[in-house]
Amino acid sequence: CTLVLTTVDPYFTADGISRSLDLYFRTNRPLDGQGGDYGLKTTGASLRFGVPFSETDTVYFGGGYERLTIERGINALPTTYQNYANQFGLTSSSVPLTVGWTRDDRDSALVPTKGRYQRAFGEWGVAGDARYVRGNYQFQQYIPLNKQYTVALNAELGWGKGLDNRPFSIFKNFSSGGLGSVRGFQQGSLGPRDASDLALGGPKKITLNGELIAPFPGTGNDRTLRMFAFVDAGNVFGENQKYSVTELRASVGVGISWISPVGPLRLGIANPIRKKVGDRIERFQFQIGTSF
Repeated sequence: CTLVLTTVDPYFTADGISRSLDLYFRTNRPLDGQGGDYGLKTTGASLRFGVPFSETDTVYFGGGYERLTIERGINALPTTYQNYANQFGLTSSSVPLTVGWTRDDRDSALVPTKGRYQRAFGEWGVAGDARYVRGNYQFQQYIPLNKQYTVALNAELGWGKGLDNRPFSIFKNFSSGGLGSVRGFQQGSLGPRDASDLALGGPKKITLNGELIAPFPGTGNDRTLRMFAFVDAGNVFGENQKYSVTELRASVGVGISWISPVGPLRLGIANPIRKKVGDRIERFQFQIGTSF
């Protein structure tokens, strides 16, 4: 369950600086394969400003506060969560400062057919129980083959590290698997697991995607309903692991994208072509609010 309240003032100042305020509450039941009855509750707030430097470049900076509560159930907590609770308690906090940059010259943010998008984001946990640095970089390129067909490429690299002799918080880990990363694998299921079979994610991430986008049959050049064929590759890695091409998972498949009244909707059917024993396969997936 996720509740997010966001207010955006795109003209906070006369010269175009924007201001965004986010208040959020999230509860979730992680993938542990054991049917655990524990849960995670996250509450927080953040304030962010965007400073435009050109028609395509914007720099963002801000800060926030986040409070995490591990809710015990009748059964024992997974090993990694119990270790975290032993070190920081069942309730912990962090005060992250953020800085980011985007460059966007695509012809459309929702249904691009040409142009390039880049995003770099950094986060620094300066206070609270979790002290860390975390960053990621994303690159997208859209190449029109003609008026109907487009090749879309996406690459994302993530990295994080604990500070002050503290481990990188597992709750700041990147995840991989499913729509938005490597389709055909269960959402967030890739990467390291602990003794409890809990999917941990990791502080290092690689995602590579390629799509051939075409109009849906019978719709002409309507860009709100399209079909695509794709190939994905990626994984996440533990703090003491190196980025490794041999550990990447990969899949191919087809799907449909629709700009619905509630946001971008994507349906995909994937076939994993590079997998390992123990990977959790999920061939049909759908998601709202993602472009890859």
